[in-house]
Amino acid sequence: METMKSMHQTDDAPDRLEVRHLKLMRAIAEAGGVTRAAGRLHLSQSAVSHQLLALERDLGARLFDRVGKRMVPTAAGAHLVDAARRLLGELAELERSVDGRRDARVPLRVTSSCFTSYNWLPAALAHFAERHPNLELEIVLEVTRRAVPALIADEIDVAIVTDPPRDDTWARDVVIASELAALASPEHPVCKRLVRGALRWGALHDCTVLVPDIADSDLARLDEAVRTSWARESGQRMAGPITVRKIPLSEALLELARAAAGVVIIDRWVVPRVGPDLRILPLSPAATRTFHAVWRRSNPRGLPIEELVAIVKQAGAKRLARRQP
Repeated sequence: METMKSMHQTDDAPDRLEVRHLKLMRAIAEAGGVTRAAGRLHLSQSAVSHQLLALERDLGARLFDRVGKRMVPTAAGAHLVDAARRLLGELAELERSVDGRRDARVPLRVTSSCFTSYNWLPAALAHFAERHPNLELEIVLEVTRRAVPALIADEIDVAIVTDPPRDDTWARDVVIASELAALASPEHPVCKRLVRGALRWGALHDCTVLVPDIADSDLARLDEAVRTSWARESGQRMAGPITVRKIPLSEALLELARAAAGVVIIDRWVVPRVGPDLRILPLSPAATRTFHAVWRRSNPRGLPIEELVAIVKQAGAKRLARRQP
């Protein structure tokens, strides 16, 4: 029946699969649902739902199943999603090759979810750029606060984050694992709360905690560490969350700490050599933040991302080796 239908189609019959269908499948699969996919496609939720239903009707196959709160491709849907990613990547490459800019360099866009990374990341990227003069390497600062959403929306090619997505769409590699430390003025009361030379997390329960512009997931872990430590040491439950201020600039963090305006929690490798007006306090128990490089596993433009990540890892290791003991 399908063969006969194909044989009797005329040249005026509409194609069953169009580019918009490929973009629809890719967006729903990567977003995990219609609502988020609608935002990426700049369509209403109802429009996306109608397009999906129409596509399933035209193809005669169910393309997604709902599992919990997520929409998961069926076997037929997964086949179509894989094809959509490949074909859309090839189409984008074709468009770039015929747009009259054959001599233009290929873009490779990078961002980090933490501003402190920009203290050492540019030097690593510059080293990589010297080896690839055909690439236009760009640090996309404006998406720092939404690195993962920007990666999913294809606004960037590589994100360096502490809370990477875990599904198989993404390749991941650890680039640096940094121990956290506290910084405080010797005049700050917290310096009198040390136990065997270390600051217990619970000692921060009534302090203003100053942090870089870290991700919400890191803030939640910080709050939980203080809350759990305080409950264990005092036998009391904290009434509310700790007081936290995000300060994007490292220099401003240090100045606020020197003025005893709060206690800074920061990656140890960021800390410069400090004078007598500032103390570095080890935290107990010790904690680390792990930064991952994340990129699309399919790598549709064939960018040398793995080489870039290797260079960033080397730079991270050198930075840790130079940290103050």
